[in-house]
Formats: sequence, structure tokens, C-alpha cells
Amino acid sequence: MNVSGGYIPDPTPMGSVSWLPTREDTFLILESSGEAMFVTDRAGRILSLNPVAQQLVGQHQDVIGVAFHELVGCRSSTEKRHPSCPLEHTVATGEVTMVSSHQWIRAGGARIEISAMFWPRCQGLECIGAIVVCRDLTEKREVERETQRVAKLAEDAPNPIVEFDEHGNMLYANTAMVEFLNRSTSVQGEVGAVFPPNLSGVLHHCLESQQPTVRLEHRVENWVIAWSFFPLGDVRQVRAYGIDITADVELRRAKEAAEESARAKAIFLATMSHELRTPMNGVLGCTQLLQDTALTDPQRQLLETMHRSAESLLVLVNDILDFSKIEAGKMSLEVADVEITPLIADVMTLTSESAKKKGLLVQVQVAPDIPAILRGDPVRLRQILFNLVGNAVKFTERGRIHISVKTMPSNLDNSDAVVLHWTVKDTGIGITAEQQARLFGAYVQAEESTARRFGGTGLGLMICCQLVELMGGAMMVESTPGEGSSFTYFTRLLPAIQRTTSAQVVTPPMASMVDRITPLKILVVDDNEINQVVACKFLQKLGCHAEVARNGREALDSIAKVVYDAVLMDCEMPEMNGYEATQEIRRQEQSTTNRLPIIALTGHGSSEDEQKCREAGMDDVVTKPITLPTLRAKIERLLA
Repeated sequence: MNVSGGYIPDPTPMGSVSWLPTREDTFLILESSGEAMFVTDRAGRILSLNPVAQQLVGQHQDVIGVAFHELVGCRSSTEKRHPSCPLEHTVATGEVTMVSSHQWIRAGGARIEISAMFWPRCQGLECIGAIVVCRDLTEKREVERETQRVAKLAEDAPNPIVEFDEHGNMLYANTAMVEFLNRSTSVQGEVGAVFPPNLSGVLHHCLESQQPTVRLEHRVENWVIAWSFFPLGDVRQVRAYGIDITADVELRRAKEAAEESARAKAIFLATMSHELRTPMNGVLGCTQLLQDTALTDPQRQLLETMHRSAESLLVLVNDILDFSKIEAGKMSLEVADVEITPLIADVMTLTSESAKKKGLLVQVQVAPDIPAILRGDPVRLRQILFNLVGNAVKFTERGRIHISVKTMPSNLDNSDAVVLHWTVKDTGIGITAEQQARLFGAYVQAEESTARRFGGTGLGLMICCQLVELMGGAMMVESTPGEGSSFTYFTRLLPAIQRTTSAQVVTPPMASMVDRITPLKILVVDDNEINQVVACKFLQKLGCHAEVARNGREALDSIAKVVYDAVLMDCEMPEMNGYEATQEIRRQEQSTTNRLPIIALTGHGSSEDEQKCREAGMDDVVTKPITLPTLRAKIERLLA
């Protein structure tokens, strides 16, 4: 037992007490006291104890007659000045003794911490015992330890912690805050410089609303600190926590810069797409028109070369745009009916001329169990197969090309998807194992001389691989240099929608436009003179009468004066663009039962641009460069 404070002398000399309490007074004092009180005889045996003491000992433990030394364990003392028991010392000398702290192991093994005061009980000049006043310090010590622990946590925290009173005075700053102030040379003792400029307003808001204010960013020299302020209940104080978010801010700025760069790149590519497609529309349109004129064989050969070159340029533009979509994560698939056999026949038609010139044998094998109609993206399926077959023709000088399609079981449970296994095999130049490992990357070709010998950007296979993965499949290649290559991939398609024939409305086929008695009157709205010429010539070949407007404003004036059967509307024009003109036309039609068919002419080829056209009120979309068959099909479908 530690004895501290020494002996407290009795202020009243022994034998000169002016008031002696009666037994009833003593009982009332014991019963009403909030401290644990034990009354002992001269030998230290407990004569009585008050309710608080009984609760401290244990409600069911009878300690009357038990020596206080044995109960509390204070017989031995480590205090050098008073090696004997404090109670014995008090009884022997009549002096008050205080023990500031003692660990008491109670019955049952529970350990508590107490303080004790030993007061002498005197009868005349003789000390007949003692009154021991004990206080349970366990809870107090726990609070103190918790306070110390929290204080240590705050002090050892790596981030600044500060406390303010309601007037904005700093009451506390931990070590991290002090170190931060020391390393900030520009602060120069101005503590407020490390906090947001409206610090007083923030503190006032926290105290009045009793709500925290979090993540207020403030730059100090080369650091950015995020401060959060929390009210501390009724004490009218606010605690501020700071976090160094410099790295996060730099990362965020880098991310924003990258996103801005990606947006600028997307805008640039979309603009370039539009600007490239517009002159290409003139080139391809004029070559198509010239092919129907009287030409000598050398002229026709030159014209066909020009047309193929323009088509190759169009493929290049489409590849770059597809690649930009993949990079931006915006590549998506459409869902429509897919007829596998006609799709393969289309690809064979497009590549047959090149294969025929090389004398290549092209074989196609389609498994008979493939459904006639499936659901998927026919455009992208055709793009994948056309790219692979086109590569096979390009890199094969002699021999054959074999295309096969068959079904394979799905490895997904409860899936009704139809998995198609595609193979394109050739006897071409082949690819080494090292080249195969990087074949599906962007701008990658088997060797540097490939672009010089065969052309291309090296984007085709990368785009095809991404499209196949979007369809839930994968693409693989097996090849031996000098012997040929085999590209294999599989795609997941949905079964066709079962349609009841009784519910379908059969529309009689429309007579060809050239067979009409009265020619269709079509308004061409375009600010580009070349596009105007191409569109009007195409319409004239289809037996239509064409008129021209140079922008949306002129189109509205023309429509107000003349009744047209349809409008070919360019989207990007000065004064009033095609979107605005279409919206105005639809607004004027609200009071009538008429609806003028409007076909968008756009150089933007994305699905987002097509959706924008339809939202503006356009009925269909033709992407430049336009072709005569496409234009015929669009007009006949709308007017049917």
C-alpha cells in the first residue's frame, strides 16, 4: 500500500472537543454519507459499515468482526516513513492517515483501486478505534486512462489536430500541427494562414448548428490540406482535423486533364470524321454517277481504281473511329435480326473480285443446324468476317481460303444463347509465334514491311478482337510461317424472336420510284455544293424531282411554299442546322395531321449521333458517303 500525504494532524487537541456526536448522530452520518465508511475497534476489527461500504465489499458478504487489514490487504506498506499499517498507526498515535491509492483484490478475484482516510475514534483521551473512509477510484482511473489514451492518439496522430474555443482562439495543437507550422516558411507565425479564409464563419456554423463541416480544401505553399471541423458538444469548442491530400489533388488534376484530353480527342475525331466524309461523299458519289456514262475501257479502269481508293479511305476512317470508341469505352452493340448465310454471302461478294484476280479458291462451309435467323449485331458480325477474309485474301498469293461456321455448346448454365464457332483459314505467308503474341494490339502488324507491302493501319484485328469480346467470345490464331494462318473466334447470339404471322400487317410493295406517274418531289438541304450535286443526281436517277436549300432557314421557307414528298436534311449547316430545322418542322406539324418524312444526311457515324437525329424528329439516317442503293431503300421504306 502506498501512503502519500503523510499524517494530517488533528486540528482540535485531544480532550478539548467541544461537540461529541451521539449514537444517533453517528448513525445518520454513516447512513447518509456518499463515501464507503468502516468503523473499527482498537484491534482493527470492523464493528459496522454504511450501505456504500457494504456495496463496495459485496452485498452478500458479512464482514462484521473481520479485521480491516485482512479484508482490504493494507497491513503491509511500501512507504518508507511508515512501514506499519496505516490503521495501526492512526490508532496508536491518534493522527489522521491518508492512502492515496491502493489495489484491493476483493473476494472473487475482482481488482479495484481505492483511496482511504483513517480517522481516530477517541473516548476521552483514549483512542478506541478508527473510522476508515474509502473511495472507489476504479472508474475515475479508467476515465483518466481513457483520456490519456485519447490524448496520446491525438498527439501521435500523423495529421494535424487543433481545438478552438467559440472565439476562434486555439486551445490545443498536436505535434503534427506544430511540425506543419514549422515547415511552412510562408506562414511566419500566422496560424490562420494554414486554415480556410472563412475560419470564423466555419467555427460559428459548427457551434450554432452542432453539425460538422468536412473536406474544406486549403492550399499552403506546396501542400493541400483538407480540414474537417466537428463541434464538441456543450463545451462550446470545435476540433479540426487536417489531412494532407496533395497527392490526391495532383492525381485528380491528372485524371481531369486526361479526361479533358480524351474529350478533345473524341471531338477531334468526330469532327475529322465529318470533314473527311463530306469530300468522300463527293468522290464516291461522282464515281458512281460516272460509271453509268459512256466510258472507254481505260477511263472505266481509272474510274474503278479511283472508286476503290475512296472506299479504302472510308475503311480507314471507320477503323480510326471504331478505335477511338474502344479507347473511350463507348463501343456498343446493336441487337437486330441476323441471317448468317446471307451475311456470309455479302462478305464473299465484297471480296470475290480480289480473290479472283489472285486465282484463289474460296470455300464456305455453314453447318446445317445453324438457325436461319438469330439476334445480334449484323453490322459488326459482317465487319469481323470481312476484315478476316480480307486479310486472308491480302496475305495469300496462291492456294485457298476456307471459311466455316458451326454451332458449339454453351458453357453457361440456364443460357439460351446460340454459340457460333467461326474459322477463317488461308494458305498465305503465315505469322511467327513472336508476331502472334502482339498481333491483336493497336497499330500492330506482323512486321514493319507489312504496311509498305500491303497497306493498312494495324487496327483491324484489334477492333475485331474487341468486338468479339463484346459478343461474349474470344479470338485465337494458329499460324506457321510460309504455310498459312487460321483465325478462330466464337460469338454468342440470341435466338430469334418468335413472331405470329397473324398479327403481322402485310403492306403491299411500293412501286419503284422510276415507275411512278408523278415524280417524287424531294428537298435536298445541304450547304456543301458538291453534296448538293451528288444528292440531286442520285435523285434524278431514281426518277425524282430535286430542289435545293442551303441551310435550315431556307428549308423552312421552301417547305412553307411547296409541298414535298420527303426531305434529305444535312445536320451541320450555318444559320440554322438540320436538328433545329427538323424540330421547327415538327412543331409546325402539331396543328395538322401531316408528317413530312425527313432523312438525315450526316458525316457522323456513331450510334449516339443517330440517336440525336431521331430525338430531333428525323425519321431515318443516311451516313455519308451515300450510295444509290442505300438512298433508294431509305426513301422507298419511308414512303411505303
